[in-house]
Order: sequence, then C-alpha cells, then structure tokens
Amino acid sequence: MTKKIWVFFAFGALALILAGCGTLFGPKTETPLVQPITLTPVDPQTAIPPEIFPARIEGEYVEGQIIVGYRDESSLSRVLTLVNGTIRHKTSSINAALVELSGMSVPEALGRIAWAVRRGELPGLRYAEPNYLRELIEPLPSTNLQTLDVLPKVYDPSADLRPYQWGLDVVRAEEAWPYATGKDVIVAVVDTGVDGTHPDLQGQVEPVWYDAWNLTWVSGDDSSWGPVYSTRYRRWFEGSHGTHVAGIIAAKNDGVGITGLAPGVRILSIRIFSPDAVLATGHYFVGDYRAALGIIEAVDYGARVLNNSWGGKGYSQTIKAAIDYALANGAVFVAAMGNSYLDEVSYPAGYPGVMAVGATNPQDKKVDFSTSGGHISVGAPGDRVLSCVPRWMEQAGMGTPLLYDYWSGTSMATPFVSALAAMVLEQHPDASPYQVRRLIEQSAADIEVPGFDRRTGYGRIDALRAVQTSTLPEDGASLTVYVYTASSGFPVPYVDITLRKNGIDRYFGQTDHEGWNRFGFPYNPATYRWGVGAFYGIEPGIYEVIVGGEDMTLYWARVANRVTARGTVTLSPGDSRTVELEVNTTLKVTLTWTEAVDLDLAVLEYDPELDDYVWRTPKTGAIWGAFSGDAQFGGSETYTLNPTHWDYDIYYLGIVAYGDSTTATVRVVQNGVTEDYGPYSVVSGYLYPSWTWPDWWENATHPYFGVNGPGGPIVY
Repeated sequence: MTKKIWVFFAFGALALILAGCGTLFGPKTETPLVQPITLTPVDPQTAIPPEIFPARIEGEYVEGQIIVGYRDESSLSRVLTLVNGTIRHKTSSINAALVELSGMSVPEALGRIAWAVRRGELPGLRYAEPNYLRELIEPLPSTNLQTLDVLPKVYDPSADLRPYQWGLDVVRAEEAWPYATGKDVIVAVVDTGVDGTHPDLQGQVEPVWYDAWNLTWVSGDDSSWGPVYSTRYRRWFEGSHGTHVAGIIAAKNDGVGITGLAPGVRILSIRIFSPDAVLATGHYFVGDYRAALGIIEAVDYGARVLNNSWGGKGYSQTIKAAIDYALANGAVFVAAMGNSYLDEVSYPAGYPGVMAVGATNPQDKKVDFSTSGGHISVGAPGDRVLSCVPRWMEQAGMGTPLLYDYWSGTSMATPFVSALAAMVLEQHPDASPYQVRRLIEQSAADIEVPGFDRRTGYGRIDALRAVQTSTLPEDGASLTVYVYTASSGFPVPYVDITLRKNGIDRYFGQTDHEGWNRFGFPYNPATYRWGVGAFYGIEPGIYEVIVGGEDMTLYWARVANRVTARGTVTLSPGDSRTVELEVNTTLKVTLTWTEAVDLDLAVLEYDPELDDYVWRTPKTGAIWGAFSGDAQFGGSETYTLNPTHWDYDIYYLGIVAYGDSTTATVRVVQNGVTEDYGPYSVVSGYLYPSWTWPDWWENATHPYFGVNGPGGPIVY
C-alpha cells in the first residue's frame, strides 16, 4: 500500500513516551472536546494489533467464510494457520479456496491477512476477500408468483404462441433461421435450474446439471424441486427463472407453444440459486465461490456461451478469475445489466470481456427499469417477453399448469443475446469471444442516441444482420496495468483501475496483492504467473487509464480517491499491451494554536531499525518526513512527508499538550486534497491521537463502517 493517514478502531496503548513530554498532569475540570489518552509506554508487541486493520468490504457477504486466491499450497497453508481456518472446497482451475473461519469474523480475518501481507509474511498470496453474495436479477412478473394469468389463448397448451412473441419479430428471427439456429452449441443457463420436462424444452436440455450448492454434477432432469416450499422462500428458485430464460434461448420450433431464438441450441443447466440453499439459510442469494464454480464447471463441460442474469455489488477477484477462465477457453460470457433504473456498475456485468445486456421495448427504446452504464454492450427485447415457466406454476383458479407467462427485465433480454451468440458460433466455430461480441455489436440496429451510448450500447440486436455477416471482425486487444509506488517500486494492491474511452468509463478492474510482480490471468502453469489489472478482450482504441476510484483500499484507509495516476494507451486489434503507472502519497500536516503554550504535532512513523512504530515530534525529529520547527509559544508546526519514504507505511497523527489547556486546529493536505479538523480543547500531559478526534473522517457515518458491512452479514 501507499502511505495513508490511518485510524485505530480499538487501541488502548501508545508507543514510547515522547522526548520532552514533561510532567504528566491530571485533566482539568473542563470537559475537553476530545477524550484525552495518557502518555504511557507500552509493549511494542501490542502497539499495533492486527485487529485494527479492517479490510475493504464493499457489499453483503457470507459470514464465517473467506475466499483465498493462492499461487501455491504453502501460501494457502500459511493463511489457514493465521486465521484458524479450514478448507471447505478449492479449485485448481483458478487456484482459489473457500475457507471456513472458526471463532473469527470476516473483517478480522481479512485484517490479519492484510497485516501479514504488509509484513511480508504471506508470499504467494494473490488475494483474500469476502465471499460476497449475489442475487438473482428478478424479473417483473405480470401478476403474482404462484397463480399467474396471461392472455386467454395462452392457456391452451396446444396453441401456437409464436404470434405473441414480439421480440422474435423485432430481431428478425424467422429471417435468420435459414442461416443458423445455434445447432448443437451448448449454452449454459447459470441460474435457478431449468424444467427440462416442459413441453417446449423436452429434448433441448442436457441430461446432466450442476448443483452449485452441493458442488456436484447430477444425472437426470433438473426439475425435481422436492417438497413444496412457502411462497416467501419459493420465489424464483424452483426453476421458474431459469426455465423462462431457457425458453427464450432454445424452446422448440414445432408450431406448438413458444419458440426460442436459437431452437437448435443445447441447454446446460447450472443451478447456482438452489431451493436447498434457501431452506438451509433462509436467504435467496449465492456466494461468489459457488457462482465461480458454476462458471468453471460449465466451461469444462463444453459450454460456448454462458447466460447470467444475476449480480451484485462488490468487486470479486474470484468471479473475475472465473470469467477470465471462461474467456481463455473460448466461452462467451453474457450478463444482465440489472433492473435498477440507475446508471451504475454491478458485477458480473461490469467485468471486462463480458457482454452486458440492457432491455428494450417494442418501440425500440430502452425500458425505464434497465440499468445504464458505459460497460453496456447491446440491448435486446426485455419488456413483456412470453416464455416458459415450470409445470408447477398454475393458472389462476384452475389448478392446471400455466406453462407460459409474460415477464419483463434485463433477465429476459440477456438470453436473446446468448441465443444470438450461439447462432454466430454455429457459423463461426473458431471465433473468439470478443469476435462474437463485436460481430453482434456491429450488426445491431442503432437506436436512440446515434453511435454508442450508455443506455443501449451499440444498439438493439439484429439476428438477421448478424448471421448474414460472413467475415469476422478483427480480434480485440488486451491490456495489463501495473500499479506501483514511485518511492519503492512496490505493487499497490486493491486499487481500482478504470479505462475511459471518448469520455465514457468503459472497463473496470482492480489490482490484487501481487501487483507489479506477476502477470497472466488465468493461471498459466507453464509460466507460473498470475496477473492484476488485466483487461482481456476489450475494444481497440485510445484509452485514458485511471488509477483510483473508491473511497478506501485494502487497509480501509481513505487513499484510493486521493492517490491517483493517469496514463494513455492506444490499442490496436490483437494488441497485448502494458501500462506502468506510479502512484505516491504526498502528505502535509499543520497544527495551529494561538495561546502562548507548548503543543507539538506528533506523527507515528515506522522505524526499520527498531521494527516498530515511534511517535515523532519536532523535539525528536522525524525519519521519513520533516518538521518545520518547534513552536513553543503558539503558532504552527508542519510535518511534510519526504518524496522518498518508507513504503507500505501508515502515518498516524496526534497532538501533544505540555502546558496550560488551549485550543488547536489541524489541517491535512493529502495529494492536494485539504481537510480541516477542530478546534479541539487539549489539556496538558496528554497525547490526542487522530482516532479520538470526533470529526476525524473515519469516525463519520459510512455505509460500510464497522465490522458487519452494509446491513450486517448474512449468516450461512
């Protein structure tokens, strides 16, 4: 990490009495604005316990579990010892392990790991992160969940429902079928399961399915939902969502019921949202590790397209690695943008190389609910889309299977794109994932704003134009961004990287622990390398590369949006380029007071000879910075960090009072950002560290503040 101003959450001891402190006096009768802490020597071993390093947590997560990415078994073993963890499951495909914690919270475990990384005790560790929770991007049904009504003619299971499928008309499906139907291309529906016994899906679904909750393959049809669950827990998890998605992709073209855009496709059910999990936990979420396993298993089975209508907040190195694994093995990864009505980024739609899909209506406009963003690829029909629902869903008041219903959402738009990707792959089986994506983008009907826009991407898909394209576009480019500190050349873990093109943020990434040292995602046994800041299969062009982003980094320090670096890179088709960006923290702190008493600005610096932290003041001098002088009768004192300073260091601030009580203010200028604190009432004989300042930034309300993360952990 780069240098940063830091705060203790729980720290009852201070290092080494400062030279020149004078006699310690008891507090006076007035109540200071800051609770004083007495200057007393402490055991250096307890001066900075690991518990003070809460790690970056960006969303809800599974309590009691972390995911560890490792380069070798020895690094994984060291992590297990450090956090008293046991391996619940691991995958060699991306060298990641799901680790069960015993008697330790997720923030504490990640904090201990962060501290050990800083001390160089975990070589070979790629990352450690929460097992973030992802949720289904729920569609907007026409009525309720249990007894749904549709148009009267749809009640007839022998009716031809093709006239009700406006989406097929607008993408010109029937004109495209003479060219391609996706014949024998395997499309994985990474979802809630698929009712393969539905009349329109019989014979369209592979005879095995993957159960991500139990981490196993299951023979037979993925339509055995077990006991009848309550309405609350049933929701979309008994295959309704996955079945609706599968019907849009591959329902048979037999003149009965509906027809999928790619009726020649083979559907592979990857059930990551499981009714078993709902019964066991009471929650309808999936952890990143199981989602990643579902992706990997689908690719290993032979899926060339992966349909994903789920997502959530929090950048996951694990999901990124699984997607890169899919791309490296020639699989097209398609994901729903979301139904938030907002312009925002969620994952997996936000990862580079992903086809992120928005929803359009029959008027060729973006549907209001469809999430916008610079990472969008294309739009597709997503408003009142008719498709299959499982046999257990009943017609209202009839007690007979419903079989079909109209739903709306980007979950419905995404399978249109997955189906078209399969049709393109039927014609061009050797096409790379980027070439498939780019062909679909270039053949799309440009709607709304001319050219690329944040609402509909390159436009609404056009199946006929796509399958009539005989020549593949040129391949995409790859970019590696190395982020390191100017003072030492050390890597900077867990900072965000954004690639901006034509003023629009298009691709998003994040570094891991190993930073500058290694490159090559996914794992390459021949070179034994891993990578960070890796962007695969992106569009050629001129990009501004921006390092920074969120309001915190690995150690919860508020540095990522202050330590910024920018560069520019031009990518041509087929390029594999690197960009090196240096970051450095500049720090200037000024203590000011007016009364003729002696105060000192104190800074806690790391002393490499002592291998410990020591409070420094103008009376002691500094190691990694310089004080302006010792103002003993009012005035100001300034500490300026040297351009060359101890890397991976943290600079704590404090005020030392020697004489009568007075008031003081502190100005902090970090990387050009100025913040003022105080005034504070201080009493002689005490050190007032910044973690006790009531207006100090880390004491402010924050959605992710504290050990539980936003909204508290969800316990599995």
